[in-house]
Amino acid sequence: MTVGLCLSLLVSAAAGVGLLRLAWPRTGAAWRWPLGTALGAAFGVGLSSVLLYLWMLAFGPTQGFPLAESGLLGVLMIAALVRGRTAPQPQPAPSHRERRGRPFYLLAGTAALALVAAGAAFLGSLRRQPHGEWDAWMNWDLRARMIFRGGEGWRTAFSGMIPWSHPDYPLMVQSLVVRSWLYAGRETLCGPALVAAAFTFGTVALLVAALAALRNTSQGLLAGLVLLSTPFFIIHGTSLYGDVPIGFFFLATVVCLALDGRYGGATRRFAVLAGAAAGLAMWTKNEGLMFVPAMCAGILVSGTFSGWPAARRRLVAFGMGLFPMLLVAASFKLRLAPRNDLLATLGIERTIGWITDPRRYFLTLREYVAHLATFGNNGLGSATWLLLAYFLAMGIGRREVDRVWTRMTAVALALMLAGHYVVFVAMAYDLPRLLNSSLDRLLLQLWPSALFLLFMAVRTPEEVGSPLRQASPS
Repeated sequence: MTVGLCLSLLVSAAAGVGLLRLAWPRTGAAWRWPLGTALGAAFGVGLSSVLLYLWMLAFGPTQGFPLAESGLLGVLMIAALVRGRTAPQPQPAPSHRERRGRPFYLLAGTAALALVAAGAAFLGSLRRQPHGEWDAWMNWDLRARMIFRGGEGWRTAFSGMIPWSHPDYPLMVQSLVVRSWLYAGRETLCGPALVAAAFTFGTVALLVAALAALRNTSQGLLAGLVLLSTPFFIIHGTSLYGDVPIGFFFLATVVCLALDGRYGGATRRFAVLAGAAAGLAMWTKNEGLMFVPAMCAGILVSGTFSGWPAARRRLVAFGMGLFPMLLVAASFKLRLAPRNDLLATLGIERTIGWITDPRRYFLTLREYVAHLATFGNNGLGSATWLLLAYFLAMGIGRREVDRVWTRMTAVALALMLAGHYVVFVAMAYDLPRLLNSSLDRLLLQLWPSALFLLFMAVRTPEEVGSPLRQASPS
């Protein structure tokens, strides 16, 4: 059983890395294994989820899936090896050799200790709550069990007779749990736990690897340290909800767009990958349906700074990557998912009454400020204030290649916050309760991307004269 579970994770990661290796452009950015592995794993788990969904449409949740997926992995590995031998790879620009003194190793050691502490906290929380929290019981793991046990009748998991369980939610998390059980041969609590751990610590790995490749290693370690030191991120990862997974794909999207901002003059492939990652976010939770237009709006706004031809090129490439996932999501929404329970209970008179009630605007704004001021649940205060102080102390790095991407991502994240605000005001039936139970989770979804944006934008310790003299990578 344990071997099967580990194999399920290995197959996803290896398939994703192999696929990303094939898609990596031959001109522009050099392949970097830390970033390629973390980003490839993101696409790997998404690919596994989609493949299982298509397999279930054809055959149901049968034990033949692991063998079929392993066969696909073999094909991808062979193709990646052949391409690696025949295709010329771009080389990074010449740079000075890193000088890693005592401050750097102190930072690395602190980050390692934080990783160990976060791992221990993650395991301890899972031991106390092996079934996760309430939404996992009523939705994520409940749906996975209904699919896995349903056999030929697995479609009944999406019955409109149980609207309280959100049967219209996309299938990323549920399908990955089912997939882990197919590899293990039976249901086990280790399956959801493995999926949760992969998303939680995969997010940290992607954040660190992306910043190390696009800025430098110390900047990546600082961002990873902040994320690992956010207790709510680690503990909520064990709730077995979909918020950490969708945040993982939000981060993958903005990382790919950052790569496009750096190397987009030579290739469109990073913008295509960004579209694919946004599509996987849409396949994870309904908030992804808001993220896609928010990111498209950010790309359009970037035309003000980079010129409309560049923005149009980026938007078309983004759409090319997004389109296949649009088809998959539309297939699920039209063939299986019932009507969303929130939309089903709305009425014109009630909605008009809510959007014309100034008290709802004030209450929502007040809770926004309060939750931002205390975000992280670290017992002391919000990481927001520490990061604001860091931002003011370090200043903004004036690098033209990153400025357009930075503004584009900032617009998208701001639109996400504004969109959630409108949803709370116009659609929330029990507004105080929903704000209290949901707002921190919605902020958590954006937290890794916000950290990536911040540490991409601010100057590194090396740029302000730190003893850590390390040349910034290409």
